Amino acid sequence: MDLCFMLLEDFADSSFARLFTQMDGWTIALFAIGLILCIIEMCLPDFGVCGITGVVLIVAGIVMRMISGGDLLMLLYMVLIALVLFILMFWVLSRIITKSRLSRTALFHIDSTLPSGTTEGTKDFSSLLGREGCAETALHPVGRASFNGESVDVVARDGYISEGTTIVVVNVEGQRVVVVEKIGG
Repeated sequence: MDLCFMLLEDFADSSFARLFTQMDGWTIALFAIGLILCIIEMCLPDFGVCGITGVVLIVAGIVMRMISGGDLLMLLYMVLIALVLFILMFWVLSRIITKSRLSRTALFHIDSTLPSGTTEGTKDFSSLLGREGCAETALHPVGRASFNGESVDVVARDGYISEGTTIVVVNVEGQRVVVVEKIGG
């Protein structure tokens, strides 16, 4: 019995117990409001006023607790508690958002204007090989050219080609269309 009483008495004198038992109302309020603002920020699509204000309030709560008689161990406990709460909030909110109707709202679901299974980077330019076109802009060495009304980004192999010049596609490497000035035409 005496051993239990001694352990309980030692715990009551520990930094961890004093962290909560000697905390004033303002410190609790700053910490709680900061956490609430961080939760709100996790539901918003950008890192803005709520998140910054929440983090500042949490830090202010920790500083106030340290000023009112905290020690280094209390600081460590408070930082660890804040980190654990942030990770827990993030995990819970990510579960709620992905499992609820909220995940299908415009805030969390972004549709592409491209057909499913394609991206802008999947366009095949190999059909342009050997075709003639017209430089829409000056190519030094990069610019735009038109091939039967289709505007394409191109690279001049030999450096500069002036606007309006007739060009020929000599190489296609994925998205890179290499052209040269047409000689004799």
